[in-house]
Amino acid sequence: MEPDDFALMDWVRSDREGAFETLVGRYQRRLYRLACGYLRNHEDALDAVQETLVRIYAARDSYRPDAHPFTWAARILANHCIDLIRHRRIRPAVSLEAALSLRSSEESPHDRQERRDLGRKIEAAISALPATQREIFMLRHFGEMRLEEIAASRGCALGTVKSSLHRATRGIRDHLSRCNPPVTFRNRERGRA
Repeated sequence: MEPDDFALMDWVRSDREGAFETLVGRYQRRLYRLACGYLRNHEDALDAVQETLVRIYAARDSYRPDAHPFTWAARILANHCIDLIRHRRIRPAVSLEAALSLRSSEESPHDRQERRDLGRKIEAAISALPATQREIFMLRHFGEMRLEEIAASRGCALGTVKSSLHRATRGIRDHLSRCNPPVTFRNRERGRA
């Protein structure tokens, strides 16, 4: 039976054989998606995740179980990505779609181009958000963190996270609706666009 994240982190802290490798396997993909959201470059994201995993291992004794282990790891990654951006030690940005390798061999060239165009519009919309909203949006959607985890990692109230996430989502929708041609959304509630 696989240990839960807290038990796994206890094993990592006590240097139990194979525990850190299990943690890497469990978190690597989520950390990569989060790094891509910050850095928008495949190689930089891989480097950032690698450096973060080294930092996690080195700082394993400083982990406190009052925070979820992924929240702690995501905060280490976010701080590292922010440092990279501040110091401009990142490569030129590539599209989120390319970084995530979302390709289908059965996709027509027209559909592929439409998806690429939408990906660029979404990237621009996310980039246009204020920094706090952008970070919370990325933690939620790229880092797959629960709202409570985001609040704990940022040291703010759950209501602040919810409000920022709502504003970010609204900002992205507004940005996309102003594109030429506008991107429309299907809403489950009464077919609202």
